[in-house]
Amino acid sequence: MSISTLVRVVFLASALILVGVIFDQVLIGGIAAVLWCVVMMALHLRRSILFRSWVSRPLTPPLNNLGAYYQPATKIHATVLARRRRTHTLISAAQKYKNIANNLPDGLVILDGRMMIETVNSSAATLLGLTPVDVGKPIASLIRHPDAQVLFRSDSKDMVWADIPSPVNSDTRLELRLFRVGDQETMLMARDVSDMSRLLAVRQDFIANVSHELRTPLTVLIGYIESLQSDELDRDTLLDVVQRLDAPAQRMKSLVDDLLTLTRLESSPTPELSSLSEIDGQSLISTIVEEAQAFVTRKHRITVDASPGIPIRGVHIELHSAFLNLVTNAFRYSPEGGEVTIKWYQHDGMARFSVQDEGVGIAPQHVPRITERFYRVDPASLRVTGGTGLGLAIVKHVLKRHQSSLQVNSKLGQGSTFYCDLPINHVEEEHVEHEIA
Repeated sequence: MSISTLVRVVFLASALILVGVIFDQVLIGGIAAVLWCVVMMALHLRRSILFRSWVSRPLTPPLNNLGAYYQPATKIHATVLARRRRTHTLISAAQKYKNIANNLPDGLVILDGRMMIETVNSSAATLLGLTPVDVGKPIASLIRHPDAQVLFRSDSKDMVWADIPSPVNSDTRLELRLFRVGDQETMLMARDVSDMSRLLAVRQDFIANVSHELRTPLTVLIGYIESLQSDELDRDTLLDVVQRLDAPAQRMKSLVDDLLTLTRLESSPTPELSSLSEIDGQSLISTIVEEAQAFVTRKHRITVDASPGIPIRGVHIELHSAFLNLVTNAFRYSPEGGEVTIKWYQHDGMARFSVQDEGVGIAPQHVPRITERFYRVDPASLRVTGGTGLGLAIVKHVLKRHQSSLQVNSKLGQGSTFYCDLPINHVEEEHVEHEIA
């Protein structure tokens, strides 16, 4: 009971006694005063009980039957609601950041000042093999690669990093980055850089292959040039040396041309419909066969089966280059007297171009890689077959730009079949049908 309420009770009780004295009814006034005090005490006790009952569930709005307890209850209720909202906000924010961390492609590990694990995200399990069970354990005891150990012992306040194989899969390369967030917090990020490592390896291989492919003809050219510097050469010898210079020079020219073509195909966007032209497949095959026979010196049996009336739409020069590469490859890798079969026909609503040879065939493990730059199943075959090693890479990118892909069926000792399917151009057929209608 508050002091003000107590004062009012005492004042009214005194007033009742005073009225009894005035009317010469002191006993009645005293009894009335006592009853008044008892009633007020009972009312206060009831309100106190109600208040205590309400305090156990302060989220419920207080009723106005609490008397003097109503205002404090209202303030308590408002304070509890405000704290509850702040708690929900903090929980939502924590859950939001936890979800963000778990959806990161990079592994995230939070470490304390002693390099003990505090938190790990989902990617940390995939890349580093760490799970919530490892919370509280030292990171150095779980990732034992020597470069990682050096990283964990570093006292640098700047970002430090290391490149290690994944503890989960040794074929996966990880880049570990360590950030000092504060005096007592450290963040470890693990990123899968396998693709980047492969790209770097491909670039290094590409540079090495180009250097090798250019070095051989350049060595020949330099040797002949040194011979030309001799004063003892007669005219016939001089002409013979000049003629011999043509082959390595043409080989370097072919290599540079193919490199430029491949670069253009890789960097150019998919051709727009307006840049495509209608191509008569039968005519294209005939032209390619004539060109291929012009520089194939060994005797081959050639069978051409090109169905008429199967037009396609595409970039003529690109498809011509791709088909010519496939045909010349068949000639190069077929034995003397072997048969090369070239077909153009309709298959499952598509126009199919196929080239079949009777060469040595390709082992299954090599088939997925034959469209890589400079990849050769048998590097020694370069001396026999020639070529720049870029032909099938060019074919792959040309077909990709025409919504197609190169398919290969091959058996060792029996030969190979290279084929691709292209959409048939039905525009002209629809136009003719419309005119007839």
